[in-house]
Amino acid sequence: MKSRDLFLLGVSAVLLTGCGSSGDGGVDEPTDVEPPLVILDNYNFFLGNLNNGELLTANVGGEFTVTIDMDDGLLAGNLDLDVGANNTVTFLSYLLRAGNSFVLTVTSPEGSPLDGTFRVSFETDIEAAVGEPPTSGNLIVSYPDALLFGVTILADGVELDSLAGTFQYTWEEFAALLEDEQAADWERHASLAFGVIEFLVEQFFNVADVLDDLEQVPMNNPYVETCDMFAGGPPQGVLAQGEFTVTWLGSGELSDGDDFSWAFTNCWSQDDEELLDGTLTLEDYTESVDFNTGVLFNIGFGGLGAGEPGGVIFDLTFSETVEDQGLWTIPADGVITVSGGFVLNIQQP
Repeated sequence: MKSRDLFLLGVSAVLLTGCGSSGDGGVDEPTDVEPPLVILDNYNFFLGNLNNGELLTANVGGEFTVTIDMDDGLLAGNLDLDVGANNTVTFLSYLLRAGNSFVLTVTSPEGSPLDGTFRVSFETDIEAAVGEPPTSGNLIVSYPDALLFGVTILADGVELDSLAGTFQYTWEEFAALLEDEQAADWERHASLAFGVIEFLVEQFFNVADVLDDLEQVPMNNPYVETCDMFAGGPPQGVLAQGEFTVTWLGSGELSDGDDFSWAFTNCWSQDDEELLDGTLTLEDYTESVDFNTGVLFNIGFGGLGAGEPGGVIFDLTFSETVEDQGLWTIPADGVITVSGGFVLNIQQP
């Protein structure tokens, strides 16, 4: 579980300032008293296509490229929080709503059985504890020629139901289907679909996490943190301990519409055994508070309306790291390069 403070930054001091009566005819004037920020224990969240039309795209080990088109431009979900002292927030669980869908298009340099376009539709809510596999939900995967199959989430894996029969897999077996050339194409597509869902959820929480660090940036611009240090020899050409840097691209006071650059240099995660290099650009920061209640109303990057700018823009490489007798390497097919992006908004129900 992730524990973070969802701070309201800069502009919040203005938005939270209460209004009171002056006593001379009822003219309201700002007071100097700010009511305490209220963070609810449940929020909606939304991921959407960038409004400039550029879709989120991942090149997987040079073997194939997958493009993610959020159908109707939006994926909606719900987030449960535990709010502690000083508004310390622990992300507990989330769901992705029934009715969501996205379209995946797979292409490869020399052609592959994986190539093609298919739609992933959420028949029921998909629910999960943060950092854990989903525990319930149903998906339908369909193709332009109307061939389709179902995916049901079980307690410890998934069940695939198609014209070829019904098959059950543990999560590990299911993930391995993507690279199994002996598996049927539709089985590999199902595995890819869940890999995409996992990636979208992971990146949502990564950006939600950095909202905490943004509080430090205007006061200490740029804001720099070191990443995990390799235990043993790092991969060739990689620093033993890298860092990430968050740079505020605005001036004066933090306000709506500001942008940030989040750059990674050999940033290794020991838990994920994954190395990050490149940049996430966080464009069009937005946050607001309910004047009357002091409740955090929304926070995120990029507008949800048609034509609004901004969002989370990827120019980032994720590299798998493998350890052997104290030495780490990066397999050639373990490098994923991501471009494009999405808009992100966390909003009061």
